Amino acid sequence: MVNNGGSLTRLFGGPGSGKTTALLDRVEEIIARDDVDVGDVLVVSYTRAAAAEVRERLAERLDTTPRALQGNVCTMHAKAYDQLNLSRGDVVGDDDKKDFCEDYGIEFEDDHSGAGRRTARSTTIGNKVIATSQWLQRTDRDVADWYDVPFQWNVDEVRLPPEMDPNSLEGNKYTPTWPSADERIDVPEAIRAWRAYKGDEELVGFADMLERVKGRSLVPHVDYLVIDEFQDITTLQYGVYEEWRPHMERVLIAGDDDQVVYAWQGADPNLLLDADPGEDVVLPNSYRLPSRILDVVNTSIRHIDNRQEKDLNPRKEGGVVEAEANKSVLDLAREVVNTVDRTDESVMVLFRARYQMFDFIDEFLPNGIPFSVLTDQRMWTDRLTDYVQGIEKLDDGEPLTGLEARRLADMFKASAFGSNDRDELYDVVESREEAADTDDLAEIEIDPAVVADIVPFAPDRVSAGDMLRKVTSFQRKSVQAYFAHDYEGTDPSRVRVGTIHSAKGREADHVFVSTDLTEKVVEQMAASVAAGDGDAGFDVSADTVPVLADNERRVFYVGMSRARERLVIHENLISGAPTLPVSVLLHNERRDAPPQELLDALRAEPATSD
Repeated sequence: MVNNGGSLTRLFGGPGSGKTTALLDRVEEIIARDDVDVGDVLVVSYTRAAAAEVRERLAERLDTTPRALQGNVCTMHAKAYDQLNLSRGDVVGDDDKKDFCEDYGIEFEDDHSGAGRRTARSTTIGNKVIATSQWLQRTDRDVADWYDVPFQWNVDEVRLPPEMDPNSLEGNKYTPTWPSADERIDVPEAIRAWRAYKGDEELVGFADMLERVKGRSLVPHVDYLVIDEFQDITTLQYGVYEEWRPHMERVLIAGDDDQVVYAWQGADPNLLLDADPGEDVVLPNSYRLPSRILDVVNTSIRHIDNRQEKDLNPRKEGGVVEAEANKSVLDLAREVVNTVDRTDESVMVLFRARYQMFDFIDEFLPNGIPFSVLTDQRMWTDRLTDYVQGIEKLDDGEPLTGLEARRLADMFKASAFGSNDRDELYDVVESREEAADTDDLAEIEIDPAVVADIVPFAPDRVSAGDMLRKVTSFQRKSVQAYFAHDYEGTDPSRVRVGTIHSAKGREADHVFVSTDLTEKVVEQMAASVAAGDGDAGFDVSADTVPVLADNERRVFYVGMSRARERLVIHENLISGAPTLPVSVLLHNERRDAPPQELLDALRAEPATSD
């Protein structure tokens, strides 16, 4: 073991450059050594979804199961959870946050309520207080630095720092800071109360886990450390990394400083840019982006001064880039339907915020096209797809798979069974499974007549949505629309809808990106501009933004760079939302030219480094 840390390799990979493949190649090279096995390597990814993908791909290469790699391919928080020997009840949940906020007398909105919220209003005060506490931990700041958080605070709701608050009192040392009648929230006091509450209830948050690992110098029992998506780690995670690194023989950090999407959580791309590696690897090719789309994303991202130039080679010459202004969400829904009808290619529709995504779903869902949602919103899940396929086969008199029959047993309302019991259908599936020479229910056939006998009032295609249970209203409406139109057999993964953040690491042939923002995002950008990230005047109440902060520029870079063939940018799509003009996205200033004209001009003047 090397006390000062082993060799450090830094791997940069732009969009579609095969970064994960290159990272796995390196891991496989390490494991191929005679004195190394997979237990000697820890691969850390930023999100659970990313860790799951790496785990699956590595398991396939090593001819093992993803479960077998769970302790060695995970998030940093998952590793901390294991090192601290925690249980699920030890970890802060939404109920704990809600209970604290109710006791403290401030409003809190849990993830479920927030997911359904259909307005662009700013974050509730309870969420802001808790998020600020976490942000201070992630960025290694004191509670006194609370005002540095990228929020804007309502002076009518909270007490600002005394030197900024118009209601603070001036006088000698005996003069109170605030009038006795001032009942506004003291944010530092609320943060300390939240932290005390966690201590009293013996709860830990994700940031608390990492602080404990760092403070106790807990080091994983491995010799090789690989960290993917390094651009998204926070100062706190970097501190854990610095604690671990001296104990490693070899370290590989991989990422793309242009694709930071978690700045609001404290991610700092400079931690990747300022590393001192023994070896730098910059992947040269994009296996996703054609030249036209690459020109557009490069033009936008090169307004950031401190970045690693990738100089990617395009997948091919050409590609299509379009821009629309002042269209409606219904127009966009029709455009996506038209794309599905005239091609057999994949589609992705991306928004800056969840409420905007829901507005689109409202307009798109009645068309009957199956689609998946990239966020945690349940839509066309595998479970729902099995149900629909079971209905189709039952209605057509065709054999069902055991999996489809089980879905029907689980998802039909009780009235479909008449005087029978749904357990009878479960029993049929179970007996077929026991008699078959396979554990895969998808390979077992069930006679439709057997199902019909047990479920005498099984719905046909027309009434399939009415007889569903254990589904969301979106799912029920989706099934009803699906059977009312001619899209039977369409793969739900062909059309994917989500936020830009949820699209990280994914791609599609046709990508639609809305440039509309939210009040919260504009607040954060205005705060960063005020802190020196730009010199333009920033009116948070304006319909459009005059400049784009670096953090938001990176977010839209991620969104636009998902496109393999065609990129369509929509400006001013969502009614009432502040919007990012295409001219600001491309040139960081307002210009009067129509958006499509701005894009077309890039053909004559290819993007160059600033």
